[in-house]
Amino acid sequence: MVRISAYSVATVLALLMTTATLPPLLADQSDRAVINAPISLLTAPIAGEMTEIAPGIGQRLAPGETVARIHNARIDRTTLITLDGKVSELRGSLLAARQKRESDEAYVAALDAEIKRQVEQTVAKLEGEVTEARARVGVANAEGQSTKAVVDRQQSMVDRNAASIDLVRPTQYKLEAARFDKDAESAKLAQKSAELAAVRKNVFVGNQSNSLAVLTQKRRDLAFDAQRLAIEETQLTSSLKTQTALLDAERKRLDSLTDAQLRATNGGVVLSLGAAQGRHVNPGDSVATLVDCEQAFAVGIFSYRQAQDLAVGTPVTISSAGSSEPQPGRVSEILPKTSDKTDQQYAVPFPQTERREMYVLVSLDRAEGDASTDRPRPQARTSPCSVGQWVTITRENGWIPSASVAWKAVASGFTGPEAQAGWTAVSTNVREVAVTMSHGMRRVAAWISPVSDADAARDEGHDGRRTETLR
Repeated sequence: MVRISAYSVATVLALLMTTATLPPLLADQSDRAVINAPISLLTAPIAGEMTEIAPGIGQRLAPGETVARIHNARIDRTTLITLDGKVSELRGSLLAARQKRESDEAYVAALDAEIKRQVEQTVAKLEGEVTEARARVGVANAEGQSTKAVVDRQQSMVDRNAASIDLVRPTQYKLEAARFDKDAESAKLAQKSAELAAVRKNVFVGNQSNSLAVLTQKRRDLAFDAQRLAIEETQLTSSLKTQTALLDAERKRLDSLTDAQLRATNGGVVLSLGAAQGRHVNPGDSVATLVDCEQAFAVGIFSYRQAQDLAVGTPVTISSAGSSEPQPGRVSEILPKTSDKTDQQYAVPFPQTERREMYVLVSLDRAEGDASTDRPRPQARTSPCSVGQWVTITRENGWIPSASVAWKAVASGFTGPEAQAGWTAVSTNVREVAVTMSHGMRRVAAWISPVSDADAARDEGHDGRRTETLR
């Protein structure tokens, strides 16, 4: 009996060691697998109060559908008021400069008309004076010629001793005076001709053109002032354009900080809500988490030795407790390990691995026309796409089962279907609880997120508590 007992204990220990060591290395099946899906996090772009939250947990959103609206009534408008004051000031300065320039230009036009009228009168007057000067030059010339003829006759009489020399001298003096008179009249003619030519060229000199010179100088000053005002108007226009652009940009910035809409860019299913209506949020606060059910997949843990048998494209089946119909799938990717940064991109973290183990990602095959990825779904699950649900992945045509699955099958022969399922319903107030057993060692991977009262109130048919399964 002692020998039989020793052999029995040794046999049991050998079986336990064999089932704990060899199946994980060679098994074509893994129950350390979970349904997962990529998520997108919607965060608050501005600070403010949540005025509206459209969806509820589990609701499917179309691409571009509004998720929430945020309103911020406490906005600092000091910069906007300052810019508005500068724009108003520039507009007033621009209007004043434009009106002054237009007034100067009108005055210049009036001066041009007056100068033109006076120039015409002056030209006509000078032309008359020039004509008069020419006539006087002709008279002086004729008198000189007449006096010269008298002098010549008297000189001839003196030469013939018919008259005295004293008779000729007065006439000679008169001839010299006629010549000087002619030169004076010629000078006056040249002066009047020069004044006429200058007036025609808008050059005003002399006493007669003094008024025209004053008007011309005044016209020139006003023209220069109008040009200065035109340059100032251009500068003010450029400054006004710049300040108006800054004002519009500030208004748009304040509008974007006052009201904001959060939209589901690519659509998805609402996994969780991080804010309730009426709550104050800060920039970067999580408002909602969307899960992409179209990209749902199963991730399982297998030994490195199964890498060749589980190559990409290998068909597998996925089954879960509470679902009698397994779902087909195919291996889409193999990962040696993961990181916290990678886990943040998915609804639940990847399960923990041991040495010489790898992750096998399985895409779920859906029937044609069926966009739902909610299979397999146990009745106790309420999360979208069944994310976080533990499943069993089995390679097609595989013949080495997982140790835990085998033991459950053996236990089902003794304790019935409840032991075969190996699951006990647990009522708890946490979002996700996942507990795995590996190689005879207990390993716990828990994702805990307290359920808020608002989330509990939204869940139809539930009293705020989650009914989960704990293996």
